[in-house]
Amino acid sequence: MLWLHSHFLLPMGGTKFVYEVVRRLARRRPVEVAVEAASDLYRERYAEAGVTLREIGTPTSTSLAYWAGFPAFLGRDLRAVERLARGKGAIVSSFFPMNWVATRTARRTGVRHVHLAFEPFPFFHDREVIALYPPPKRALLALLRAAYAGVDGAGVRGADELLTLNRATADSIEHVYGVRNVTPTYAGVDTDTFRPYPEDELADLRARHGDGPIAIHSTDLSPIKRTDLALRAFAAAGVPDARLLVTSTREDPAVLASLRAQATGLGVENRVEFLGFLPFADLPRYYALADVMLQTATAAHSGATTMALPVKEALACGTPAIRPASTDEDVEDGVSGYLADPEDSGAYGARVAALLRDRALSRRMGEAGRERIAGLYRWERVVDVVDRAIG
Repeated sequence: MLWLHSHFLLPMGGTKFVYEVVRRLARRRPVEVAVEAASDLYRERYAEAGVTLREIGTPTSTSLAYWAGFPAFLGRDLRAVERLARGKGAIVSSFFPMNWVATRTARRTGVRHVHLAFEPFPFFHDREVIALYPPPKRALLALLRAAYAGVDGAGVRGADELLTLNRATADSIEHVYGVRNVTPTYAGVDTDTFRPYPEDELADLRARHGDGPIAIHSTDLSPIKRTDLALRAFAAAGVPDARLLVTSTREDPAVLASLRAQATGLGVENRVEFLGFLPFADLPRYYALADVMLQTATAAHSGATTMALPVKEALACGTPAIRPASTDEDVEDGVSGYLADPEDSGAYGARVAALLRDRALSRRMGEAGRERIAGLYRWERVVDVVDRAIG
């Protein structure tokens, strides 16, 4: 089968989701993956998994040039995918515009098309997400929506079967595209990798970041993740010996400078550390080191908010999380963390303070969180759903 995704240039949650599913699916059936472009990180990962990764060519949707010449690049992708689809039994697509490319290819070749829609394409359909961007970008997105939202809709509605992340995104897809029978896959966590670590395996991190309580926040520095609200909540918590560690999956010097300025304005600049991109082997240790994970995205219909893989991974490491109430699929309020409104810095900050000041409470909640994640969120279950949909 052929799996289509837009690009693997950034280590985002969707990119990781596809990788975790594909590498396991490849143990059951032959899989080939095609994207417009990939980073060295994901070239290496797919090579290690023994999965062929094809790159169609640049530019990708990360470039203004791509959108300026979108019809031409869409045609380029379609021609490449039609060649790659020869002899394949099925196509899975997982991001715009590959849903449309897959639908057109499937119709011409007669193969089955399964579309995994993480959410309705947010830059066309999610008003909350669009409102987070400055006016010039909002104007550009309005033009792109007017021109190409129909292409996205045709790609979704033309699939033989639709999958999505969870019940919240299924409801959004049904509302936006007018389709029913959308099957949630949910997510998985590798609980052998994401696990509690004994203190002796965290000693180097304690020496680096101190013995005080620690909050952690994972971001891609995009407006969707609302890292500004994580800083406000941490400041509102008012725990003077605590530190906030911020990990990020990409670089954006302008956004980082703005966040540093915000931390200074809040008076917490000496207690906030921007760690940048962490090596994969270090990420679980940092989650295990922390006393609480802060998830502050506010777009209630976004897969990035409702699925929130870092929340599930932190819980698997025995670290409670505080997240918005857009879903309760991972955090059970008052059991494995708290559901709180990130835009209410006082209330959210009070929950942060409760866990930073009471490490025994943090441990109890973290243990409950790991038990729930280990029981419900296994990648093999996700692969089972995808495999059945392919047929």
